[in-house]
Amino acid sequence: MMGRVEPPIDNAEMTLMEYANAVYSRAMELTMLLQRAESEGSVLKNSRFYKFRTGELRTFTEMALRAIELGSRRVTWAQLDYSMAHG
Repeated sequence: MMGRVEPPIDNAEMTLMEYANAVYSRAMELTMLLQRAESEGSVLKNSRFYKFRTGELRTFTEMALRAIELGSRRVTWAQLDYSMAHG
């Protein structure tokens, strides 16, 4: 998502949006599992897993959401560009 390496898929303009959506979905699944473990008492407040969920994982999900939005804007721009060229 940060452009440091090529994404594992290549779907032209949709690549960023689709990849970011996939990793966002997985991050939210991890969040859900950690929250369930917290409610069951398996993960305690201020534990490693709690701090991971409320820190790095939360930051990652926010970053993925921004990448989804950017990918969506790129798709919209590509559609507009195509319409203008072939309109």
